[in-house]
Amino acid sequence: MNAVAPRTPPTAEAWPARPARSNRSCLFVRPAASRDANGGDTIVYRRWAEYVSARVSIEVLELPPIGRAGQLWNVARGAPPEAARYDGAQNRRALRAALAKRRFDLVLFAHEGAFPLGDEPALAGIRKVYFTQNLHSLIAKTDHSWAARILQPGAARFERRWYGDLSARLLCISQADLAGLRALGIERPEVSVAPPGAPPQTPLSPSATLRPEAVVTGSYGWWRKRRDLRRLAAERPSLPVPILVRDTAAAEILRRHEKVIATRAIDWGLGVRFGIVSDRFLGGFKLKAVEYVAGNCVVLSLCDLRDEFAGLPHAEEFVRFVRSKKEMADLIQDWLGSPDDQRIERFRIFKAACLERYDWERCLAPLGEALLI
Repeated sequence: MNAVAPRTPPTAEAWPARPARSNRSCLFVRPAASRDANGGDTIVYRRWAEYVSARVSIEVLELPPIGRAGQLWNVARGAPPEAARYDGAQNRRALRAALAKRRFDLVLFAHEGAFPLGDEPALAGIRKVYFTQNLHSLIAKTDHSWAARILQPGAARFERRWYGDLSARLLCISQADLAGLRALGIERPEVSVAPPGAPPQTPLSPSATLRPEAVVTGSYGWWRKRRDLRRLAAERPSLPVPILVRDTAAAEILRRHEKVIATRAIDWGLGVRFGIVSDRFLGGFKLKAVEYVAGNCVVLSLCDLRDEFAGLPHAEEFVRFVRSKKEMADLIQDWLGSPDDQRIERFRIFKAACLERYDWERCLAPLGEALLI
């Protein structure tokens, strides 16, 4: 769990942003900022706050993780470990204090770990919006570890309790999460999907070719991600290409078994590479996958992300679900050994359609509807 007791109490702060377009006010409740400025959670929270602040007046309440004993108690009561970190007395007092200080029209709980705070009596009469980042019953179902099997029933009960709260508007970040909710029996017609958008794209050089290189990006602070990367690294055979790696922890894991080029700067425009998603569990939609497409990479994923790209031209060619490192290596070898003059042009078509679908403004439109309806 790797949690520590909070050093400072949570506080609500005004968000310095563009003038709001509505007289409505929103309290944005989220976990405390990650130490990793490039982590997916940091990127998502920043984008969400910018989007919200352009539409309503916003204050942000950051929740530090509670102590280990409190987290263990929450897990014992059925909360998934990753969602057990914020439901404590100090965070509840901070929420009540923020609500007492100002009358908010709505409260946006921007992480499933904050949802249990939604039962505070002080929220009576205030509209709630729950925005989940991970469906933990889906993680447990696709993780295939003994710990996941033990935790899956508790995760399902947790989600039926909070995601079934009809007093709150519910948003999730992927089609996979939406399907997972339905599998739990949570049928809510107003549930919206608001996935993370794409980062700024790098134009592909007119003379681009398929480059004999793989890429691993992202951060590896989450233990599940480190575990799955270690498993990938240990499998045989080694990949037939070097791997460009930006994260220090990922480079250390991979270089024991692979040829690794540790770098902070990748010239994404030179050509089309192979972008590796090493996660085998399905924790909602992967920011990394769209980052790869924006950076001109074919997505080779050990978790099945295909539904998130369904309907895009040539998606079946450039978003590949692979079940092992050998399958990944064979695909890379086959592509490099069988030149296809039209492949780069098909990738350009796929990329353009993908970035149009995952434009941030388009992706967050359901959040805007939830705020203003």
